[in-house]
Amino acid sequence: MPRWEAEKEWAEPPIPWNELVTRWNQSRDLLEQKIRNFPAADLAKQVAGRSYPYETMLHGIVQHAIYHTGQIAMVLSMLRSRSA
Repeated sequence: MPRWEAEKEWAEPPIPWNELVTRWNQSRDLLEQKIRNFPAADLAKQVAGRSYPYETMLHGIVQHAIYHTGQIAMVLSMLRSRSA
């Protein structure tokens, strides 16, 4: 299998690690703020253009963020063990 070359795979140039962490934290904080301020009375309302309520959508968004957090942790673990 040929060696993976990130610069050929991604549309954007690589983001420096510290900037990536900053963006991730900002995104997470914004998501938390939006969830905390979401009116509880609207949770059962159907999402526009979808067949499910906001409550289902919010669960999905949180699960999606958790999934990607796990991916990041796994890659970091692999990189750290590789350099040790």
